[in-house]
Amino acid sequence: MTMMTCSFWAVALVALVALAPVAIRADCPGTPNLRPIYSSDPVLVKSIENASLYHVGTGENGTTLRVLHLYGSPYAMGYAQGQLLADDIKTMVAAFFEYLDDTIAPYINWLPQDVQKIILEDGPAAALQFEVDLTMPYISQYFLDEIRGLADGCNCGIDYKTVLQVHLFPELIKASCSMFGAWGPAIANVSGTVNQLRALDWGLDNPLVNYSLVAVYHPEEGLGHPFASVTFNGFIGSITSYGGLVGMSEKVWLSYNESASRAGVPFHFLMRDAAQFDRTIDDTLNRIYNSKRTCSVHLGVGSSLDKQFRAVEYSHEEVLVYDDKNYPSYLPAHPLFDGLVFINKHVQPSSDTCMGSLMTKYYGSLDAETTIRNVLGNTASGDMHAAFYDYGNNVIHVSVAGLPVANDGNGTVIDGPMAPAHARPWFRLDMEKLFAQTQAQ
Repeated sequence: MTMMTCSFWAVALVALVALAPVAIRADCPGTPNLRPIYSSDPVLVKSIENASLYHVGTGENGTTLRVLHLYGSPYAMGYAQGQLLADDIKTMVAAFFEYLDDTIAPYINWLPQDVQKIILEDGPAAALQFEVDLTMPYISQYFLDEIRGLADGCNCGIDYKTVLQVHLFPELIKASCSMFGAWGPAIANVSGTVNQLRALDWGLDNPLVNYSLVAVYHPEEGLGHPFASVTFNGFIGSITSYGGLVGMSEKVWLSYNESASRAGVPFHFLMRDAAQFDRTIDDTLNRIYNSKRTCSVHLGVGSSLDKQFRAVEYSHEEVLVYDDKNYPSYLPAHPLFDGLVFINKHVQPSSDTCMGSLMTKYYGSLDAETTIRNVLGNTASGDMHAAFYDYGNNVIHVSVAGLPVANDGNGTVIDGPMAPAHARPWFRLDMEKLFAQTQAQ
């Protein structure tokens, strides 16, 4: 684990000649991914009051993406999700705590001394409760209402306290990933205003890998605008969020060695708030500056109105904001480019040259298909899930880990029970349509 994810349907295939495999530096660990990108309209599976569940994809070899629409007040949306996905939530929570008990030991040294002591003496659940107690004063009431609704709607023996503990997991073990934002000359040969990548590397042994979905929120009036989160059953925070106007990426900041605080706003709630409420990069930067920050992470902020992207080193003590001019350049791993900011999945500053070589090769053409096929495929980043935000077309592409696909000549064959998202088929979601969608009857 890395620290802190239609036989009768139309399938969109790219022009494989244009996107054929190319010679990449030998230090790139992966291979191009030429699997299908599904672009069919979602098909309704089930609808209840305030929630509708859809599927996109073929259903063959696990190539299905679940899309959950939620409507109404925070409590109503939580209750509806809990009710609709009760069986999965019950199974996921049990598997999650078993996993945490079995796997926390190697990562204890990354945690603050007080948290280490709690884990060693009382176990991971007690450490999560410690995180709950410290962050509770800084969590907005609408999050707490939604979590309470989730526990009530599930009605499956999982109480409010336990659901809260699950939601503090990202604060305990942060996620690794790759990210980039590309605009102007970096995408001069493709349409769009700004493109953004978020690839989540959180390990295929994590039980959350079995419960991925895209949640599309339609909040009641006065609580922001519609937004989407690539997330998991019963998890209302967001480590991958897109609101049409602002989108967020994240990765662990392992090289940070100054002070941290456990008392403050959980970063995944801040990421969701940015997608739900913000309109510009400045809106989100002001949110970050003015929040009581906890642990250290890298955040990526893209904006359709600004047509740009910023990388943020986010920590308890300080906020450092980087654009295409001031991001630290170190050769050969990290050259600077106009209209491009990227961070690979390794500890920064990274000596790994794979992503830098790919940015150099595909500079000017960093659209969804090029990124899916040749950037993520070759970097092998995005094991649990990955998302690409095309702000100009208000479209996102998503892939999630799942069953291995057959040896069809379109990508790496996975020998194991689970295949990483970066090696599986992708799904194209028209967010203009999804954000405007009304409750299915």
